[in-house]
Amino acid sequence: MKKILIVILLFVVSFFVFAKEKPQFGAVILPDHTVFTVELATTPEQWARGLMFRHSLPPETGMLFIYKQPGPYTFWMKNCFIHLDIIWLSADKKIVYFVENVPPCDQPDCPSYGSMNLAKYVVEVNPGVVKKHKLKLGDKFEIRIFDK
Repeated sequence: MKKILIVILLFVVSFFVFAKEKPQFGAVILPDHTVFTVELATTPEQWARGLMFRHSLPPETGMLFIYKQPGPYTFWMKNCFIHLDIIWLSADKKIVYFVENVPPCDQPDCPSYGSMNLAKYVVEVNPGVVKKHKLKLGDKFEIRIFDK
């Protein structure tokens, strides 16, 4: 009986270990043709976690949040350890809003940042990207999704 329980336990543990989602990646290409490699956030769990608990973000990388429907999505920096530029993109991938150098938050009540304009995509990158690449409302990005 003990051996059967051990086998069942090993099966359950291995199922959860191997069933864990592997990150999916893509590219965001800015209007000046700079390419950012981005980790994709496409599920509610990935949207909620975002870049939490990360202590750094390599240059020209970030996270791309892809939503099923355009909406007024808001973000907060709870448990995020790095500053970020956050850029909201419409369904046609044009900038509808951005916030620069958003600070981390270690308080219980963190402020929210969001666009009143509808967005289908949101990009989080290192602070200074908006300024360095002279991004402005209406600029169009290109998005490419890499195969698994």
